Amino acid sequence: CKWMLALVLILAEIPLFGQSQNLSMDELRTRIEQRYTVLPIQNGIVLSPKNRDGIASVEISGNTVAVNGAEVTGAELRTRLGDDAELILQLSYLMPSERQRLFTVAGSSNSSQVSPRPGGREVRPRRGRRKDDVIRFLGNVTVSRDEILNGDVVVFGGNAQIDGEVKGDTVVLGGDLKLGTESNITGDAVVVGGTLSRDPGATIGGDVQEVRVGAGARLGEILRNRGIFRSGMLPFFGAAQTLVRVGMLILFACIVMLAGGGLATRIGDRAAAEPVRAGLIGLLAELLFVPALVMTVVLLIITILGIPLLLLVPFAVLGVLIVFLIGFTGVAVRVGQFVGPRLGWTNTGPYLTTILGIVALLLPLLVARLVGVFGLNFIALPLLAAGVLIEYVGWTVGFGAAALTYFKPAVAPINPQPPTAAGTPPPMG
Repeated sequence: CKWMLALVLILAEIPLFGQSQNLSMDELRTRIEQRYTVLPIQNGIVLSPKNRDGIASVEISGNTVAVNGAEVTGAELRTRLGDDAELILQLSYLMPSERQRLFTVAGSSNSSQVSPRPGGREVRPRRGRRKDDVIRFLGNVTVSRDEILNGDVVVFGGNAQIDGEVKGDTVVLGGDLKLGTESNITGDAVVVGGTLSRDPGATIGGDVQEVRVGAGARLGEILRNRGIFRSGMLPFFGAAQTLVRVGMLILFACIVMLAGGGLATRIGDRAAAEPVRAGLIGLLAELLFVPALVMTVVLLIITILGIPLLLLVPFAVLGVLIVFLIGFTGVAVRVGQFVGPRLGWTNTGPYLTTILGIVALLLPLLVARLVGVFGLNFIALPLLAAGVLIEYVGWTVGFGAAALTYFKPAVAPINPQPPTAAGTPPPMG
């Protein structure tokens, strides 16, 4: 009986203790509005911190709480938000209708909509969710106001219009990036060869990088300039060709990351662990490829019965080229992981890391081509030689690492890096 009485007293005290920690509805609303911008949505609210780095949004929907799009427990919420966690938890205990009324007392008559902004426009609740990444080549991408994209946006040779939310990085190469009033990018925003137009109400959680070609000219305008067809513009053709080739490499590398990002990462780890061995294997394969191909064709012709198999030779060559591409992508990923933290770019997504690695590998070649446009050949030629050598080493080591990964997949790389680590990756070689 004594144990039963003690248990009853403990259970009776728990609600009283919890009630002593709760704030009144007015105090709760005041503290929330001091720290966050409130955006009511269907069946919940989204809170955008006014002065907190690393937290782009806190969404309360039903009885769940999500930070930057990922659901969290009470302990995780306290770790990430500190003292603000108690306010968020108290909000999550309210009924959805109570939360809506709490933040619409100030003037909005419709609980499913946000109070009008100074411009007079009302924000529609964001309902649509797209979980995949968006990669577009020579086309435009639009994320409307009612969309939440749980991935990255990569556009080459086109424009991107972001009016909704992108829970990742947004990269635009050779086009413009426009961010609307309600746009929210939780990752980085990178524009190369174009312009960034950002509404004052737009939110970017990561870094903003804008690289323009020439005197702010767009890549598409340069390629359409008729002046390049005049005599004496051959260096410009070389630079344009290199830029296009880099763009194509970025496109194909992003496709590789989309289809087999894990394989490319393992190949990059193997290249970093055994660069000399991978390079020697890749070099040997390059030296023996043409003789082996010729001997195979001759043997198929001699045997007569093997003549129909000649139809498979082009597919075999294509397969080898694909292996080269996957290997080069793996090396680019590893180089991007090495270079990114040294430039102050941390927690970058796989696509941005791959693009950064490709640009780093081909940077001497790009600089050589651009310097050659101005006739500075004494600088361009050494850079051109160094760029060709660096790119060749990247392709060769990547192919050798791909072969090592296929034939000896169980060997662990040197100084392996945990996949969730945000620190500096181990040095290559």
